[in-house]
Amino acid sequence: MKVIAIANQKGGCGKTTTAINLSSLLAGKGQKVVLVDADPQAHATMGLNLVPGDLGKTMFDILSPSNNGNVPMTEILLSIRDNLWLAPSSARLSAVEQELAGVEGRESKLYRAMGPLEGNYDYAVIDCPPSIGHLCVNALRAAQEVIIPIDLSLFSLRGVSKLMEIVFMLKERLGHEVKARALITMFDNRTKYSRLVLEKVRERFGENVFDTVIRYNIRLRETVDSGLPISEYDRRSIGYKDYDRLAEEVLTGTRPLSVGDQEALAAAEDFIEEAEGLRKVAMQEEEEAVHEELERFQVQGFKSLYPSMAEALVVNSPSALAEGDDEEY
Repeated sequence: MKVIAIANQKGGCGKTTTAINLSSLLAGKGQKVVLVDADPQAHATMGLNLVPGDLGKTMFDILSPSNNGNVPMTEILLSIRDNLWLAPSSARLSAVEQELAGVEGRESKLYRAMGPLEGNYDYAVIDCPPSIGHLCVNALRAAQEVIIPIDLSLFSLRGVSKLMEIVFMLKERLGHEVKARALITMFDNRTKYSRLVLEKVRERFGENVFDTVIRYNIRLRETVDSGLPISEYDRRSIGYKDYDRLAEEVLTGTRPLSVGDQEALAAAEDFIEEAEGLRKVAMQEEEEAVHEELERFQVQGFKSLYPSMAEALVVNSPSALAEGDDEEY
């Protein structure tokens, strides 16, 4: 069973959207998939139209030290549709962060819990919380690969470097190597900054970036309210096409490279500084373009119609008409 964590310290960069839609599309292609909601916000659970408060046992029962591992993972799995199961979450999972502090072997709780799933499922996709804590470390320890969604914002890029520090720590202390690959999400081709950073990401990280780019698509946002993955909500949307392409790329063998040494982390931090410079350049060029457009209008004698429209509204308002000559009225 291939275990893939979806992680980035920054929230709102498409982690849960990716976890739900990648899981659903892999299941639609005949793979047996378990989606593990390891986020106390339970967005993956709610994103599949389930109410966390109505559920019985959840990931809290799996990871809480108070249960001493007596609750098997198979006991909490919910069948969502053909080939897709969910290990749900709830707000109670937030208590696990504090409960695991000081517990021996705390970073391997999820890894051990998922052991019985081996051989019965093809993929496990773990939706991680937007923070670096015990839950995220457990997810990375259980995974062979991590997909890092990047929405090309500076906060998202900084989240990558923080996440890579945890990956290096797991390799150094536990001898567990996680293969990492970035996924560009919410890409807006209309902005110069997005195009510049995408070009630099591909140039700098090469095969550590998926060929697939998840473009900004309102349909993907609508799926949250519908409680359906994009494959069931709108197969004509670009969101479906992008995630279907990602699932194919995962199936046909992404080539995630092994994590290197501290030089790789230094390179990532250098890239963040470079991205900040690109943002300033892009903003300056866009501002110059706006000024040029305004100057062009002024040269052509462009005049706003707003004053005349406002005057017409005042003159023809009911109060103005009421004060006028009754015969004209």
